[in-house]
Amino acid sequence: MSVLASAGVWLLSATSTPTPPVKAPDPNSVTPGVLGFLVVFVLAVITWLLMRNLTARLRRMRFREEQRLATEAEPPSTDVPPTG
Repeated sequence: MSVLASAGVWLLSATSTPTPPVKAPDPNSVTPGVLGFLVVFVLAVITWLLMRNLTARLRRMRFREEQRLATEAEPPSTDVPPTG
């Protein structure tokens, strides 16, 4: 039993070596910088352009649908001149 106990103590003492505390980076030196600003700006411009394109497509689609419904609702015209 003493061999098993000494092996356990040896394993515990070998694996529990203290590690130095992790030093957090200075919050003033960790910034996105100019590159981060440019990436966010480009994404914002792309999003604005996509939304503008989507709005134009939806307006065009709605106009075409209204035109289609208006032409379907009209009674067929008879272009036969009256005789008499």
